[in-house]
Amino acid sequence: MPEPCAGRGRVASRALSTATGSIIRIVSPLAKSRLLIPKDEAREDIHRFRRTLWGRLRFYAAFVWRFVVLQRPEPLIYGVAVTDRCNLACRGCHVSNTGRPDMTWDQLVTAMQDAWSRGFRELYFSGGEPMLWRDVDHTLKDAVAEAKRIGFFHVHVYTNGLLGLETSADLVWVSMDGLPGTFDMRRGNHFHQVEHAVRTGSHPKVAVIYVIDRNTAEGVEPFLQWVDETKFPIIGVMFYFHTPYYGRDELFLTAEERAPIVNRLLDCIRAGLPILNSRAGLLALKSGDWPRRPPIARVVDVDGESVCCRASDEVCTDCGYAACIELTEFQRLRLSALLGMTRYW
Repeated sequence: MPEPCAGRGRVASRALSTATGSIIRIVSPLAKSRLLIPKDEAREDIHRFRRTLWGRLRFYAAFVWRFVVLQRPEPLIYGVAVTDRCNLACRGCHVSNTGRPDMTWDQLVTAMQDAWSRGFRELYFSGGEPMLWRDVDHTLKDAVAEAKRIGFFHVHVYTNGLLGLETSADLVWVSMDGLPGTFDMRRGNHFHQVEHAVRTGSHPKVAVIYVIDRNTAEGVEPFLQWVDETKFPIIGVMFYFHTPYYGRDELFLTAEERAPIVNRLLDCIRAGLPILNSRAGLLALKSGDWPRRPPIARVVDVDGESVCCRASDEVCTDCGYAACIELTEFQRLRLSALLGMTRYW
């Protein structure tokens, strides 16, 4: 008779194989490019590249076994909200420009070092608008470099795009909630500035976050078609639902109102439009059947650390933060979530 987790082990093995193949496809061009530099330097660079690759594969092999098969609450993703200051005043947003101080450089470095020592290996910077962060001579550029020096496998930045996308982060997430008109209702008349930043920027990997609320819901399909038809240089769009951090407001959509929108997103996936949400993640978002406060993720700000996000527990029922749902579906071994995460991690 097989072990109770044998089936999960086989699926986990296939998932790890898929992730390994994705990593190799991503990094193989880098190995080939080493042939263009002097032989001794190239040899050392390749050795370093191999050590990094196999070190990460060993970590993820062990992580998948403990987190997915044994169902242990393993740490992985760490968020750093470096500032609450923002250069926008988005409708429905109550978590920016609160008057709280920024994190200092020493606080930021200490938090990242502590997170690394506890097992976190993926990191993102958010705000407010993280591009505004300064501490004397230190900027977000220094923070990203320090995160990589500490050893985090990937570093992401969440931004509204108005200050450009110039960063050494591995992936930049840019907020865009629809085309002009729809976008304006949430973020103001800044669509073309953000579009210009994405189209003219040199960053090789950019993704969009689209927050669906009562005003932006009808703009989903036109935006996806525009992205596709104009060859907007992003890897895809991740859809969130508006989360009522300070109580249900006029933008909030109930579960019953969200359901048909999720069905539309599933239709868009079937049509081949560039959605980063997995089918499994969207179905879980629709049903509400997913565990809140996943221990895989934590976030820190000037006031301390929280599990998953900085909102109160009462908000969790109405959470629309789709990225967390993708993590829970990853642990449940949903194939679409496993494959989806290789696109942006």
